Amino acid sequence: MSDLGSLPTASLDSIILTKVPATSGKGGAQLKEACLELESLFVYYLLKEMRATIPKSGFISGGKAEEIYTSMLDLQLARELSFRGGIGLSPLLIEQLGRKPEDMEGQNIKK
Repeated sequence: MSDLGSLPTASLDSIILTKVPATSGKGGAQLKEACLELESLFVYYLLKEMRATIPKSGFISGGKAEEIYTSMLDLQLARELSFRGGIGLSPLLIEQLGRKPEDMEGQNIKK
């Protein structure tokens, strides 16, 4: 079994998975911000649910203060991840929501 000190490390800046497409105008900036916030919220719930699967040992219990701290930690981590490249959700949302109606005329949309 390898030593933990021998594992490679990477900074958060080097883990950018995707680039958010450029948007134009005030509406584009608002759309980009909204999509980044939505991705941040999604990542927050992923972190929250993953943390809930870890069994608590009861050895050291921080009580309600620990719950508040970990919730705030997950929220900030989700925001940082989302605004530094995220998991690729916001570029997809920007692409889909940023289309103009005339761009979508040729598509068959089943109801």
